[in-house]
Amino acid sequence: MQIVKKGDVELITFDNLTQTGMVKHGFTTRHGGVSTGYYGTMNMGFSRGEDRAPVAENYRILARALELDENAFVATQQTHTTNVLKVTAKDKGCGVTKDRTYHDIDGLMTNEKGINLVIFGADCVPVFLLDTKNKAIGLAHCGWKGTADRMAEKILQEMMAAYGTNPKDIVAAIGPSIGKCCFQVDDPVVNLFRAQIAFADDIIFDDPTEEGKYKIDLWETNHRLLAEMGVENIEISGLCTMCDTQRFYSHRKMRENRGVMAGVMTLL
Repeated sequence: MQIVKKGDVELITFDNLTQTGMVKHGFTTRHGGVSTGYYGTMNMGFSRGEDRAPVAENYRILARALELDENAFVATQQTHTTNVLKVTAKDKGCGVTKDRTYHDIDGLMTNEKGINLVIFGADCVPVFLLDTKNKAIGLAHCGWKGTADRMAEKILQEMMAAYGTNPKDIVAAIGPSIGKCCFQVDDPVVNLFRAQIAFADDIIFDDPTEEGKYKIDLWETNHRLLAEMGVENIEISGLCTMCDTQRFYSHRKMRENRGVMAGVMTLL
C-alpha cells in the first residue's frame, strides 16, 4: 500500500495491483479537490447534497491525476446489495458525465479496456479484483451488510461465470474502511454475521470498553471470503477511515455532514 501524491491529489494505491502493469487504480482521500465546507475537498459523490459543479470538477481532477479519460467513468447508486453489473463501453460516463442509469448496484466488472469503474465509500470496504490471465477487473462496495451477505464472494463468482476467472489468477486489494478498532456493533449485527459467515467467531470480538457491545473485523472477513474461494494474492491497506478523518470521510464519525471517497480502477 502506498499513499501517493499526483499533483494536489492524494491517493491510496496497492503495490500488488501496481506491479502487474495491467491497471490504473486508486482510492481517493479528502485531499486534492475543490469541494468546500464539510465536503472539503475531494467529495466524489453527486448525491451528498453538494452542488454538482465541484463534484464534476473533482472527477476531472482525478482523471488528470491518473491520466484517465474523464468521460469514461461509470458509477451507480449503491444500496448495500450484492448486485453486480457487467460494464461495457456503452456505459462510459454513466453516473458522472451522463445521467445515472443504474440503481441498486454495488459491484462493477468489465473485461474492456479504458472504462473507469467507480465505487464509493466512507467507512464501507472497497474490494478491488484483477484477473491477470483473462484481463478483467471488478470493484465491490462491501459495507457491513454487504460483507455479511458475502459480496466479495459474489462478485468473484460473477467474474468466474462471465470471464472464466480462476481465483488463483486474481490480484485483490482491500481498501481504506472502518477497522475493527472502531466498528462497534450490538446483537442484531452480530447475529446476522453468525447466521451468514461460517467463521464468524474468528472475526467477532467482545468490546472491553462497553458491556453488550462487540467489534467486527470487516477487513479479515473480506480477506477470508476471498481466500476461501482460492485467492492467494490479497493486499489490505490497514487504514481505518474512522480513525483518520483528516484524511478520510467517515459516516460513523461525521454522519451526514461529509462527502465520500471513490475507488477507481481501469484496465489498460
